[in-house]
Amino acid sequence: MIPTSTEIKYFIEVYQSKHITRAALRLGVTQPTLTQAIKNIELKVGAPLFHRTKQGVQPTKVAAQFYTSVKNLNDCWNEIKIDIAKSTTELEGVFTIGCHQSVAAYVAPPLIKKIDIECPNLSIRFVHDFSRRITEKIVAFEVDIGFIVNPFKHPDLVFKKIGDDKVTFWRKKGATKIPKRIFADGQREQVEQLLGSTYKNNFKDWKIVDSTSLEVVRTMVAEGLGVGVIPERVAMPDQYDLELYNKSLPVRPDEIFLAYRKEVMSSKAAKELIGLASFKL
Repeated sequence: MIPTSTEIKYFIEVYQSKHITRAALRLGVTQPTLTQAIKNIELKVGAPLFHRTKQGVQPTKVAAQFYTSVKNLNDCWNEIKIDIAKSTTELEGVFTIGCHQSVAAYVAPPLIKKIDIECPNLSIRFVHDFSRRITEKIVAFEVDIGFIVNPFKHPDLVFKKIGDDKVTFWRKKGATKIPKRIFADGQREQVEQLLGSTYKNNFKDWKIVDSTSLEVVRTMVAEGLGVGVIPERVAMPDQYDLELYNKSLPVRPDEIFLAYRKEVMSSKAAKELIGLASFKL
């Protein structure tokens, strides 16, 4: 089985930096993701590629041979992609846009309206995932542009801030009696921070219901089934059926960015799409 282009890119970064943590930060991925990619390559190659040391990792002889081959292959592949992008001179094409589902709810409508007016020949498809995973997909050429919340900056990407948001506690508007239940996405860093700083004093003995869907969290809160920890843009889109649970509780900020590879700007169509997507929220 042949290693994927993403696995090869991860291997090259680890080989060059000789450090898993440093490579993960540069790539904008988690250490477990990077470690698993290296293990996958070792299984496909049939030999170990790195030895762990106190200073980081040391490449094996097999790794040195593998690096020489895949580095040339990766460079050639990147040149092919750039040449193809440069050859696109018309304002048409199919582009993949990545973002979390909750983010798509408020960035997709204005973007589609702009495309219909200014670039009707552009076709787009949406891919939904967590912001960190969308960043990884942009780096791996799997997504053209992405709307990212609180991104880990990557040297190969351009980040343009387009708006702000804030995460805090919400309840059904006018509710007088709320079940002792908190709905939240436990994978969000802001949720961990908010619950960590308030649970003992404000929500002791409350049950926590974890959901990766912010829309589900919002629905549960709107039904009066508990308190939700969600961004304001999710809580208050066009409806006003939710309100702050307690104005004295802390708030965590969100920053929303448009992200894309530098090479994308070589395409006239992609450049136009980035211009349309660079609106302020």
